[in-house]
Amino acid sequence: MSHRWSYWTVVLALILIAPGCKKPDAQHPVVVHVFRDLNSPYAHELDHHILEYQSSNPRLPSGSPIVLETINEQDYKNALKNNLEKNFKVDAVILNSTSDVEDIPGLSANMGQAVNVCAAVKACPANVPAFVMPTATGDHATAAHAFLDYLAKQK
Repeated sequence: MSHRWSYWTVVLALILIAPGCKKPDAQHPVVVHVFRDLNSPYAHELDHHILEYQSSNPRLPSGSPIVLETINEQDYKNALKNNLEKNFKVDAVILNSTSDVEDIPGLSANMGQAVNVCAAVKACPANVPAFVMPTATGDHATAAHAFLDYLAKQK
């Protein structure tokens, strides 16, 4: 009888301990869609910083990985003028200069929140503005801000 008691004690202990031994849920990556001019004078330098950022394994406070995806639109100026938000899912925009959006009310309104990433692209003293789109919310906005903050702090 004592063997049965120890057998059931072990089974009960396993049942009580097992829920704590679950494999943690995989964190789904947050993809930040970045719009920029692929032919800008800063494109090569920016490519390096994007790779550096990705290789640092960036994560949100929740542990979700941050993944950057550049929108591959060849006609930068035309894409900006033809209502960027309706044609692409964009979380962050990196401009060549402030003059790129002067006559585009929907985008020029974002310049108040723009950060200058000139140090990251070695364009200083030029102003190279970058901002998070107002349509980016939640984790996408947080991840986009983290990336732009990284660029703004580069030297």
